[in-house]
Amino acid sequence: MPITTDARATTRGPGQSNLVAMDLARWVAVALTALAFACTASESEVRPPADTILFPTAVAVSPDDSVAFLVTGNSDLSFDSGTVQVVDLAVVGDVVTAWKAGVAAAGCSSSVAQPSTLVCPEAPFLIDNAAVRVGNFASAVGVQELGGGRLRLLVPVRGDPSLTWMEWDPAARRLLCTSGQGFALCDDAHRLTRLRSDDSQPAIPDEPYGVYVDSEAEFAIVSHFALGTMSLIDTPRAGIPVLTDAVATGINAGLSGVAGRRAGSDNVVYLQSRNNDRIFMMTVARPATGTPFLVSNGFFFQNGVGGGDTLGGTSADSRGIVFGSDGDRAYMVNRSPPSLQVLDTSLEATGVPTNRLIASTDICRKATSVVVAATGAGERAYVTCYATGELYSIDPRGATSIEATTLVGRGPIASAVAPTRRLLLIANFLDNSVAVVDIDPSSPTAYHVVLQIGGAL
Repeated sequence: MPITTDARATTRGPGQSNLVAMDLARWVAVALTALAFACTASESEVRPPADTILFPTAVAVSPDDSVAFLVTGNSDLSFDSGTVQVVDLAVVGDVVTAWKAGVAAAGCSSSVAQPSTLVCPEAPFLIDNAAVRVGNFASAVGVQELGGGRLRLLVPVRGDPSLTWMEWDPAARRLLCTSGQGFALCDDAHRLTRLRSDDSQPAIPDEPYGVYVDSEAEFAIVSHFALGTMSLIDTPRAGIPVLTDAVATGINAGLSGVAGRRAGSDNVVYLQSRNNDRIFMMTVARPATGTPFLVSNGFFFQNGVGGGDTLGGTSADSRGIVFGSDGDRAYMVNRSPPSLQVLDTSLEATGVPTNRLIASTDICRKATSVVVAATGAGERAYVTCYATGELYSIDPRGATSIEATTLVGRGPIASAVAPTRRLLLIANFLDNSVAVVDIDPSSPTAYHVVLQIGGAL
């Protein structure tokens, strides 16, 4: 039989460490008790359901807007693993279009609390036999283009810890990370746990958390939520990913958000801290022989909001960073103080980014993510608010202003844009759902949740 525990004690919310999520001693005691009773369970009893959304923690959209990849964390430890599920965005688009014309899809109904929202069970939106299983407490997902519609996904898994990777086969419409068939657990060959995949080398640092993928330059950088470390993954399109480097920042400050200024060989990658106001800048060096490694480009203080203290207390607890389409603007989310800050990162004559604060606006408490999309009326930034269940839609032009606030569900933790569909997908951690927001400014339902996938009907 499966081992289950009190979800209030074991469910890991956004940004909680292992010890915050669950007292280690208590966990060991539970595990030993279970072994003492020799409680056995079949694989099917402990396997998570493939057609149910449970504690979603991350979402990403394919470059062609055909599918979305949804990561679930098994955050209450009810099952033996988390999942990466695949949402068919063509089905989402058809259901949304029909609903906006007044026609509800079969099996769906309007929300009691918000009648303009159509609530549907998740199974019809999830592609059959496409999902795979990963370790517990997966926290993010990055997407690399391999050519011909093929994609590589990289998923930081905090429970292992590992960087688990898989490939999307568009012809078969399924994720591949094992020689096994069906709803398989990604095998050891698809889990990066040691430098250079060598058992004699150091293990990947604890708490892999965020990931940035550069498809053109063929690398990924992973932030770690503990000890201020970062890892480099070499991701050759024609080969397999390899963990090649890990670097400590030198300060006891866990890293959170990570994003690249501009994809390509001249890319500069920015990393935020969750308890310090430093923003670290890194590049990747590729020697003629040997493996690639990380090179520091220094750091700067994000101290334009909150008093100007550069000792670690200003603009701390950063939880999201994204760059605009031209790579010259960075949008950074902070919790202390709660703000969205816009930085000019254009290059000076010396080739060094300016990193100058040009705008900011107050936002909600406990923000968890930020994405940027071109809407037809200029770029907009969208911030998810875990504590209040809201989405902040922000016009970053000029002095920056909040254009709309939208209730999207309980515990919104991550989001992704389907730009050609003018839709924003939001993973609601506590609702076990995905909220679909209309971001077409010309639509009568602009900034409304037009569809809720999963969750309570």
